[in-house]
Amino acid sequence: MNRRDKLFVTGGILICLMIVVFSSFFASPNPDGLEKSAENFGVNETQAVITAPFPDYGIEGLDKIGEIGALVIGILVTLGLSWLVAILIRRKKQP
Repeated sequence: MNRRDKLFVTGGILICLMIVVFSSFFASPNPDGLEKSAENFGVNETQAVITAPFPDYGIEGLDKIGEIGALVIGILVTLGLSWLVAILIRRKKQP
């Protein structure tokens, strides 16, 4: 990867992290559309088969810092998986 590409990727990651920090302060505390519709129709929540790693989009007990932490972890996991897929694709194309 050349210097220009590294700068582009680094800039993209920094923009994602800035969005993470600001989005948690501007996000609505009200339930999203699916949860609101379920409440309106009286659908009760049931026990999930698999528990979410970050229920309600945050780390419990940490308030806003927990939300930011969960988002940062999500970005890093997505970036890591994307990088792994790119490496596997690159290996497959090489003779």
